[in-house]
Amino acid sequence: MDSKTDLQLRLVRQLLTKIVDGAFETGAHLREIELSQVFGVSRTPLRAALAKVTELGAAERGWGRGLYVKATPEVAEQMLASLPQEDEEQIKEQIARDWFEGQIPREVSESYFRSRYGLGKKSRVLELLSEEGVIVRSPGYGWQFEPTLNSQDSNDASYDFRLLVEPGAILQSSFHYDKVGAASIRSRHERVLNSQTRDLPELFRLDEEFHQFIAECSRNPFVIQAVAQQNKLRRLLEYASLIDTGRLNASCAEHIEILDALDAGDQKRAAAAMTRHLLQAKGSPPAFKD
Repeated sequence: MDSKTDLQLRLVRQLLTKIVDGAFETGAHLREIELSQVFGVSRTPLRAALAKVTELGAAERGWGRGLYVKATPEVAEQMLASLPQEDEEQIKEQIARDWFEGQIPREVSESYFRSRYGLGKKSRVLELLSEEGVIVRSPGYGWQFEPTLNSQDSNDASYDFRLLVEPGAILQSSFHYDKVGAASIRSRHERVLNSQTRDLPELFRLDEEFHQFIAECSRNPFVIQAVAQQNKLRRLLEYASLIDTGRLNASCAEHIEILDALDAGDQKRAAAAMTRHLLQAKGSPPAFKD
């Protein structure tokens, strides 16, 4: 595994994502010093990533040595979809898939991981899985997989819980609709729905961020924590390729229906739309193995 190349590819992906999300608008000046602080890296790998972004046509040289954003969000989105996957991402997904399919035990030693998946001493795979709530450290040098939604019963129970929490969160007196945040999320949903390409990880993240946004609008810390935990539990479904892209596309349209109701100031209608949305998702479960 070439960690140097992985870092550069990760930075290219982050730069393109910023353009897609509108954080870097067309014509914006890309300054190395500022970007190195934003991404928390030294200027050497960042410079290599900027060179690659320029090579792709997402950025261009201006007067002097300045570098400026050239691509529109739509073009950057197409570039993002065509990028190869990092080695670390491939291994991370393989570990998650093996756990989901029962190929490895719940409690695993670090040496087992390193031997089975060829992880080098500098590999970030286990730390990344830990950050995403897939595994947690055990005493000593071991790791333990967190419970996940790997059966029809657990998937149904998860949605039953969410049906109790998420529509009710919208009806709480503490609910405060963030119109600026909602406009940003709506824009991304519309861009995905109008795009010719469908990127599963992007669709999954958009779905996750929407539900977290609604939870945060409730301003109830227990609701926010509960929704964040449910999002973590669902993450292995993405790795195991069990989430249907068509269902996620439908979710985008359902999310917009909820936003429409909230834009109109109708929390009751939004809560009802959230209930329908969750019931639709529960009724379209992944094809779990027996």
